[in-house]
Amino acid sequence: MCALLAGVMLFSQTAYASKSVNDLKSELEEKKKETEKLQDQIKDKQADKDSAVARMNELDVQIVGIQNDIDSVQEVIDDKQSEINAANSKIETLNDDIEDTKEQLKARMKVMYEYGSTSYLEIIFEAKGFSDLFTRIAAIRAIVEHDNDVVDRYIGQIEEIETQKQTIENEKQEQIEAKNILTDKQDELEVLKEEKNEVVKQLDSDINELKAQEKQKESDMNAIQSELNKALEAANKSSSTTVVYKGNGKFGWPSASSTRITSNFGYRTHPISRTRSLHRGIDIGAPYGSNVLAAEDGVVLTAGYNGSYGYYITINHGGGYVTLYAHNSKLLVKSGDKVTRGQVIAKCGSTGNSTGPHIHFEVQVNGGLVNPLSYL
Repeated sequence: MCALLAGVMLFSQTAYASKSVNDLKSELEEKKKETEKLQDQIKDKQADKDSAVARMNELDVQIVGIQNDIDSVQEVIDDKQSEINAANSKIETLNDDIEDTKEQLKARMKVMYEYGSTSYLEIIFEAKGFSDLFTRIAAIRAIVEHDNDVVDRYIGQIEEIETQKQTIENEKQEQIEAKNILTDKQDELEVLKEEKNEVVKQLDSDINELKAQEKQKESDMNAIQSELNKALEAANKSSSTTVVYKGNGKFGWPSASSTRITSNFGYRTHPISRTRSLHRGIDIGAPYGSNVLAAEDGVVLTAGYNGSYGYYITINHGGGYVTLYAHNSKLLVKSGDKVTRGQVIAKCGSTGNSTGPHIHFEVQVNGGLVNPLSYL
């Protein structure tokens, strides 16, 4: 690209002096084709960058969603652990209770072994009267019921321990399944983060490239301004080629087919590189190949190619007023030509640093940039 642009710049400075008009048109057309190829490459890179930004935003959404899933699964795992801990605590309490119950059973079984059922009969036979008999029978019944309650409580405590143990097993199994889900989600998250890192690296590379382009653009603008100043100086020395523009603030509109402004004059921040730079004029979105018009009578100062502006034209209107028309697909005038207001001087295009067909239009007054809308 550097070699091509250098060749184009050299051509633009020398061609008009040594080439016939037909040769000039032929070489301009060839250069145009080469430039459009480069422009297509730039557009492809821009599309890749925009796609990378969209993918990064999509990854951010996915990462947040996966992280929320991980948090939810972790909550389930924590809840399961709490239930396991509660069941273990309950088993410990039951084990303490069952030991007490077991001691009571041992004591009762010892008594029953030593005395058997005869002890109950002796108690009944020793009764003194019916009242005492009923009292003794009631006491025996209470003892038997107590013994049954102790046995039932012992059995119930054993069954409850088994239930809690089964609960622990179930909770542990569910916890294992949740942990497997968590592992899968964490792996998925790492894959997304890795992909995002790669996208960010690519974007960083694109941003550096954009910054380099901005730096080159500034260099190109300085080169154009230097060339323009020299042309103005030469024009001022030749009164026969100077057209005096009275500066009434009524330049004609430079597009024959569109009034749609796609970018205004002034400082703007690039959405990707965040580089702040001056947009030197206004951009008018117009169809490819549509007519570009001279804003006022004047003399063409420069008509050539620049890496940032593509095919461009500058016109000296006299009185310190100069207009510039950039990104053209075809130039119809050359340096030194006299033009009139509304004359077709070029065809709209997208050459140079451009993402689509449009007319970049600038106005300078005494070498300083001004907002074109104040003079149109």
